[in-house]
Amino acid sequence: MKDHSMKKLLFLLVISIFISSVYAQSNQADSLYQQALKLYDNKDFANAITAFEKVLEINPRHTDALFNLAVLQYDQGNKQKAIDLFQRSAALGDSESKEILKNKLNVRLAYTDTMDVADVDKLPSLIIDNKQEDLFFNKTINTKLLSTIADKIVKSATIKARVFEVDAANKNVEASTLKEVKMKVGLLFGKDGSITAVPVGEDFADRKLIVDLLTVSPQLGKVTPAMYDNKAVCARYYSVPIMFYAEEK
Repeated sequence: MKDHSMKKLLFLLVISIFISSVYAQSNQADSLYQQALKLYDNKDFANAITAFEKVLEINPRHTDALFNLAVLQYDQGNKQKAIDLFQRSAALGDSESKEILKNKLNVRLAYTDTMDVADVDKLPSLIIDNKQEDLFFNKTINTKLLSTIADKIVKSATIKARVFEVDAANKNVEASTLKEVKMKVGLLFGKDGSITAVPVGEDFADRKLIVDLLTVSPQLGKVTPAMYDNKAVCARYYSVPIMFYAEEK
């Protein structure tokens, strides 16, 4: 007989260790990034390039380092290197990199496994009772359909309790004194039709809350995948506000 509870505990432990490692690497990369900026400000461009590259060795997803390194490479006449770096930054959602690629360099965004909703060719659709419903209008989310997703998050007692605990800690008050809490979440619409929710912003960057949201995500529904260059792509959408209200006593 399979021990599903043990597998779940191991999965949560791995997630927790991974998140701790990511935070540690992020702090190290940010420290090196500040050094790179000083070199750039002092017009020591050769060493600035080396420093930004070291930042990316630690954290390949550091969008500011990618962007600044791309600008430096472009200024040094290395146009293709700059384009490649702008593409990497754009793939992580950096709007300035997208703007430069599309409107200044006249370069189409490269296909990546995950792209912003605003950049895909075909938007995902929500599947309700085996029927496809438009989840977006002009690349703005359909608030009526969004409520069917948000309600499932709000109804999770575990998530609700943790949201109040985190917000109370941020405000240095007791959770019982809070009447309501507003949290923004990002939604990832997978190539497999899944919907995954993650907290947006530092205020709710809490490990337990992240794990709780990952746990409830399989219940959020199904979508038809987004498309780009005739290929399925994971589509991300940020800043979905969700309200949690305290139980009336």
